[in-house]
Amino acid sequence: MSFTKVHHVKYSVGDLDRSLAFYRDLLGFEVTYAADREGLDSYDTIMNMLDVRLRVGMLLHRPTGFVVGLVQFQNPESISRELRNNYVGASSLALQVEDAAAEYERLTAAGAPAMSPPTEIVRDGTVAAVAFYILDPDGIPIEIWQPVEA
Repeated sequence: MSFTKVHHVKYSVGDLDRSLAFYRDLLGFEVTYAADREGLDSYDTIMNMLDVRLRVGMLLHRPTGFVVGLVQFQNPESISRELRNNYVGASSLALQVEDAAAEYERLTAAGAPAMSPPTEIVRDGTVAAVAFYILDPDGIPIEIWQPVEA
């Protein structure tokens, strides 16, 4: 397959407004689009569902052009489940930062749960990065990653 670019990564969320605020206010994305969608046969077809009703938001990280899409299903209703990195199909967003320790302090002070403190990632006996995971409001893991120059 040949494609021209990656358009976006999409996550299903339980409460669109809560998630938009998190990605905007804590992670620095810009909300570029938010809308309710229903009565679209094309959505029913591509998602293989009936009477799809959802709320959708698109967020842009302007410096990189990276786009995250958030979708709150209203019909069929969103289903919450435990999220773990080792589940088949699991995904996580990784954000590169200049100072992982400072971001850990800022994010946890703002109430974002962390899975661990900043931790040195050692590969082949060398520290390659400092990283940790926070959880978004739905428990979606987001890796905060600081490369270490060799």
